[in-house]
Amino acid sequence: MNKKLFTLICALTCVLSLSACGTEATVSDNQSAKIQQAESVADACIQITESTVTDGDSVVELTSNFNKEEMATLFAQATNGVEADLGAVEGLFTTYAQMKKDMGEIIGHGVAESKVVGKEIIVTYPVTGENCDGSMTFTFSNDIFTRFKEGDCKANTTFKQRMNAAGESMGTAGLNTLLGMGTVFAMLILISIIISSFSLFGKIGKKKAAASTATTSAAPVETAEDLTDDTELVAVIMAAIRAYEGSESTDGFVVRSIKRANRRK
Repeated sequence: MNKKLFTLICALTCVLSLSACGTEATVSDNQSAKIQQAESVADACIQITESTVTDGDSVVELTSNFNKEEMATLFAQATNGVEADLGAVEGLFTTYAQMKKDMGEIIGHGVAESKVVGKEIIVTYPVTGENCDGSMTFTFSNDIFTRFKEGDCKANTTFKQRMNAAGESMGTAGLNTLLGMGTVFAMLILISIIISSFSLFGKIGKKKAAASTATTSAAPVETAEDLTDDTELVAVIMAAIRAYEGSESTDGFVVRSIKRANRRK
């Protein structure tokens, strides 16, 4: 009898322990109010993000015009005094721009799901897009201030979509690499042609100088010899001509110059 009673008590204990594990933790009114405030700020974050990040260049423009302190101040003004950690707003805008690029046109948002994890309140909104679905997650501090700590947006892309995106990125990177390398090689070839042309110009100059020297040596200038000191030689030549013609008179011709004949054997 005692054995049966002990078995019954053990069975009841196991059933009670299982039912205790299945019950949800009760949320206090204070904690529930903080969750509602976090969801309200999350709704404001969505409106701010969608109105600010209209295209891919908006984030770049925002980060170049405002620093992180200024963006946190603007966020506090738009959310009725809710403060944000440095970089939280910039991270939200950046991830939203990437999510929108992957999802295409955003069709709508679902119902918020909120949970308390330690000292943080996490609010997640499902998002429906043209190409795929996604989610927007907002993390707040679990205290009286409800400080915005982080925003993360991501698209639930399929494997095919990720591969297509990777292929497009690799194609763009490969094209940029080819253009850069082609420009470098083209400039190197042009420089090589210019350097090699220097020797060609030198050869042309040498050929012109050689041709000018050859022309000068091939056509020496003939100068008339001065006959003032060759009177006897002139008389002998005139006598020989007179004897050859059988005439005693030398009228009709005059020796004006004497040239030496170059006879080559």
